[in-house]
Amino acid sequence: MNAVEKRISRRIGEAWVGAAPGFVLQVHAGGKRKADLAFGETYPYYDWASLTKIVFSVTQAMSLVDQGLIDVEREVAAEIDWFRAPVKRARVRELLCHSAGLTWWKPFYESIDRSKPRAARWAQLELLVAEEMKAAEKAGYDGRAVYSDLDFFALGALMKRKTGRDFDKMWDELRDRFGLRETTFHVGNKPTRARRLYAPTETCPWREKTIQGEVHDENAWALGGVAPHAGLFGPLDDLSRWGLLLRASLRGGKGLAEPGTVRSFARRALPRARGDWALGFMMPSSRNPSCGRYFSKRSVGHLGFTGTSLWYDPRADLLVTILSNRVHPTRENKLFPQLRGFLHNCVIESL
Repeated sequence: MNAVEKRISRRIGEAWVGAAPGFVLQVHAGGKRKADLAFGETYPYYDWASLTKIVFSVTQAMSLVDQGLIDVEREVAAEIDWFRAPVKRARVRELLCHSAGLTWWKPFYESIDRSKPRAARWAQLELLVAEEMKAAEKAGYDGRAVYSDLDFFALGALMKRKTGRDFDKMWDELRDRFGLRETTFHVGNKPTRARRLYAPTETCPWREKTIQGEVHDENAWALGGVAPHAGLFGPLDDLSRWGLLLRASLRGGKGLAEPGTVRSFARRALPRARGDWALGFMMPSSRNPSCGRYFSKRSVGHLGFTGTSLWYDPRADLLVTILSNRVHPTRENKLFPQLRGFLHNCVIESL
């Protein structure tokens, strides 16, 4: 354990106990690894949950922008005939910054016919989302961003139309291009490695088992483990590698996409009064930011429901990645989200 790791460990102490069975944390400053720590019971692979949104869907969207296949200023309804939203003439950028006025979540898994092939399940989901959009359109919109999985269902539908491929095939190409070979979707909810290597998540009353090596998110699970909003499993090293590629792009180098494209996605997309969003990326909130009190306002990142996060501060050139299974054995344990900012504070105070 190096000096930085010792300082971080001392500052964190036992504050994390009770918030999760365990977690892993990495710190990169100036592109160099400064800390690689594990607390409690940890595993080689974790359910990344909504980090799938940035690592897969945002990365794929940036790639399609570079190819001229997606224009973030184009109206979504011009590409997807079933799309309706409270925001009239909603563009692709509204999906990415969660400002199309769509509902945050619905239990579509209760209606999806899991006896059908995955492609048929996705088609069924599109119909369900379209019905929900009609209801949202009638309800109106107050102008504030609402973090919504439905935004990424619509984005996913657009990506499928532009590529003619399923999400797992899109990911295979990205994974190979960026060297993220340990990170996978579990097609058909079948783990690609021994189940014991994956951090268990919730003991789920609906599925009547403890979820391990299968995606925790119910809608992603009903879709067969592959979705634009959740479903990736991987190790911390791969998550940090993706973060370093993001860093490289923002600094004008070879990374996730053309530097100009990545910078445009990582730039604030909404006034603060409406929400703290870039295009697909979270930005620090003014009250109790999940990246702690030291990260600059230019920072970008994302969180995952299972207790995962990635934050990069371009001003400090600092990357912090965390994976945990805080929902094990129950999602009712809400201590880890409260702890996350403290962990980031401990990192910076230790550097």
